[in-house]
Amino acid sequence: MTLEKQLIRKTYYKTFLPEESEHPIRVLGEAFLEEQKKDLYDVSFIRFAQGEVYYHHKDFEAAIFKWENINGELEGWARKNVGDAYYESGLLDVAEGIYKSIETDAETLRAEVAFQLFSLYEEQQKFDSADEVIKKAVAENPAYPNLTEVARTFYEEQHDWSSALDLAIGESIRTESTKWFDVLIHYVSEGHIQAQTPTYFHDVLAVFHNISEDRFVELIVALWEHYKQTSSYIKWLEEINSLLIELDIQASAVWDRVSNFFDETYRGLIAGTYFIRQLEELVPPLLTNWLKVTQPVKALFASSAVWAWNELFPSTLAANTVTEAENTIFRSTTSIDGLSYSIDLFEAVIQWTKVVKVDVGYKLKWWANQMVDLNTHNVLVAGSVRSGKSTFINSLLQEPLLSGSPAPVVVMNDDHIEVSEITEDHVEVGTELSGLQTITSRAREVKNALIEVRLPNQFLKGQHYAFIDTPGLNSNAKERNDLGEFAPLSDGMLFVLDANTPFTSQERDRLLRLKEQVPELSIHFLLNKMDGIQDAEEAATLVDHTESAIQEYFPNAKVFPYSSKYAVDEQVNDLTEFLQSSYGFTTRNLEEERAMKLLQVVRNTLTYLLRKRVEVENELIDSISWNEDMVVRLNGFINSLSDVEEEKISIISGSYRSIKEEIKDEVQAHIPELLRGCSDLITEDSDFRNLHVELNAKMNERIQEYLQLDVMPKFRQLVQDWIEKSNEEFSSSQVYLDEMSETFNGIYEGKTLKLACDFKVLDDWSRDVHRMTSRVQIEEENIWLRFKPSQFMLKSAGKLFGAFSQNNQLLHNQYQRYVENEDYTDVTNSIVRKFFLQFDLFEKGLDVDIKIFFRGPFQVLQETVDQTEVEINQSKEQLDDMKANPELYQDPLKLFELKLRQYELMIRAQ
Repeated sequence: MTLEKQLIRKTYYKTFLPEESEHPIRVLGEAFLEEQKKDLYDVSFIRFAQGEVYYHHKDFEAAIFKWENINGELEGWARKNVGDAYYESGLLDVAEGIYKSIETDAETLRAEVAFQLFSLYEEQQKFDSADEVIKKAVAENPAYPNLTEVARTFYEEQHDWSSALDLAIGESIRTESTKWFDVLIHYVSEGHIQAQTPTYFHDVLAVFHNISEDRFVELIVALWEHYKQTSSYIKWLEEINSLLIELDIQASAVWDRVSNFFDETYRGLIAGTYFIRQLEELVPPLLTNWLKVTQPVKALFASSAVWAWNELFPSTLAANTVTEAENTIFRSTTSIDGLSYSIDLFEAVIQWTKVVKVDVGYKLKWWANQMVDLNTHNVLVAGSVRSGKSTFINSLLQEPLLSGSPAPVVVMNDDHIEVSEITEDHVEVGTELSGLQTITSRAREVKNALIEVRLPNQFLKGQHYAFIDTPGLNSNAKERNDLGEFAPLSDGMLFVLDANTPFTSQERDRLLRLKEQVPELSIHFLLNKMDGIQDAEEAATLVDHTESAIQEYFPNAKVFPYSSKYAVDEQVNDLTEFLQSSYGFTTRNLEEERAMKLLQVVRNTLTYLLRKRVEVENELIDSISWNEDMVVRLNGFINSLSDVEEEKISIISGSYRSIKEEIKDEVQAHIPELLRGCSDLITEDSDFRNLHVELNAKMNERIQEYLQLDVMPKFRQLVQDWIEKSNEEFSSSQVYLDEMSETFNGIYEGKTLKLACDFKVLDDWSRDVHRMTSRVQIEEENIWLRFKPSQFMLKSAGKLFGAFSQNNQLLHNQYQRYVENEDYTDVTNSIVRKFFLQFDLFEKGLDVDIKIFFRGPFQVLQETVDQTEVEINQSKEQLDDMKANPELYQDPLKLFELKLRQYELMIRAQ
């Protein structure tokens, strides 16, 4: 046993014991006495050993006494042992002070002191101090036995995963031990790396690769699994790509999980949530590494991804990577479900269009459904005008169904009759064949319409055919390019020739152009109207010559002679055999072909969406311009209507005011005369003592009668006439509004402005006029009860002299003279004011009532302006977003195209 181990275990004393050991205390005591007998003696070693024996016998006081008197090379260990003795005695603070006072260059002693301090701090639950001590110890002497294990246990107990990770990574790099590799992998797998960035693992990953490929892969998998759920995912991809790109890796089964991660990651990156500018630096190294770690027999997806990326983003991948991918694709024997890939891609495009609120149109969806239906073979039937193409199909269907439709007609078997018009914008479905003629006629006006006819038919059902009848080719007219649209998606084409003029130069040139566009299209021919040739030998010669002429340009093409006038049953079996042998539906890999055709639908969809983007921008620009023009027009109309309103207020209110003033003038002129005429009420027999009271009452009665019987009827009639004229004014305004509504509705093309005025205003006026003119109710006027000097004198004289009859004549004359000569202006004004009070109030409300009449149109117009301005702002915001962030729309389409190209390569590689 080495001296250091003896010092650690406190067994140094055993070096003084003979082989046949006696009691240590006696042996050491005798040694102590013998040493003292020397001239130059040193008893430190014996004292140190005695202290150990006392320590083991729990005599800590004696041990401390011995150890405190040690000099020389064992002094540091003695100080440490003194601390241990105090520790065991429970005097932890004293022990701590002693441990911390020890200064030594001996690594072992420092490590042992650190162990003791660490244990002491743990016991005191001073975990920060314990952490500081153990970290310092590991940093100074990580190779010291059990030190890193103790540190690891402590960190795990404290859930200090950051320190545990530092320790595991440091020890993995220092020791290159698989034990520490496994510890680190465990920490990562358990998710104890929340605070660590991907670059934190760079150095240890490099060490893992050099020592253990298996564990290197395990660590990559664990880190990948963790970071893909965090915001540091992209940083991780950058880190792992940077690391792997420099390493020499031989693909094997060990790397399969990493390859799967690359696969999953690549799919996620190109799913449309990232912009291309984010992918341009990230994806090339990812693809390079993916191909590097993937076994060739499993590398079809990775290789096709590399090649597709290189096609769309040239020069971003190394040439040797592209070459390797190309070789892998051409050597691939992997079988894939291409149709499923195609379906998934199409559905992904459709889902994306819903997010951006752009409809791909019903026709494209219809084509996709046709591609997925592997039980139905789509045969494109074409031919020149008057070739008898439609008649041929009718003869097979035994139904006079087709008659030169200007739009393609697809006929297929179904249990029920259904006729559908399919366009980009709508699908209109009928359940009667009689509706086909109507739809066909309308198709002349509908752009890119398609007519689908489903009906029970034994021929179509038995052969699983769907015939696509395209409009006859006519070189003299501008024809729709239906062949160019339908040929790439059909399973084969049957071109109908007229036996009287078979395979003309125009037909040849048209078909050659089509073959250039769709080289994989299988084209065969039906020589129709053979009933016109009676001689069998001549007919056979015609067929041979026609076939020879065709095969000069289409070597694999076959020709079938046919007559729609012959019994179908006699020809149908031969025709069926001809179609089956020509197109080989039973021998071809129809699923693979359909997968490619569905991808063509996807490509058409992407083209449509790109075109739609431009159309949407142009539509927004046009919408903004149109709406801005409408706002100007509407505001101009509002201003014009305001002028009309002011004009009507002026006319109607002025007319009423004129009537009122006319009556008022008449009343003001008549009442004084009426009051003067009341002198006839005064006679010499009158009771002059109360005459002023009687006159006041009689005058008020005459005023009431005059107003009720004379003024009111006339006023009522004039106001009723005024209401009639107001109605005419209002009606003319409504006519004007109706005309303007019609004008604007014509401009809006569907939006309806209803500018209805509120004619109930007239009913309210009629009711108010009836109420005001039905009965006069004004307070009696104080005519004779006023305090005027002349009246006062006259009334006083009446009271004084009225009791004497001889004074009656005098009083009579005075009263008459007063009544006939009195100025009744104040009285008249008071009566007029009272009488016309309600009519004045009515007049004051006319402006408001007329505005109420026009309120509805103003409200509708203003709401329309406000709504239009909202639409303008929304369109401007949408247009600005589209122009400011074109990548929001264009990048997903580019990524869809990338997947499309990849899937095409994969399917063709089978």
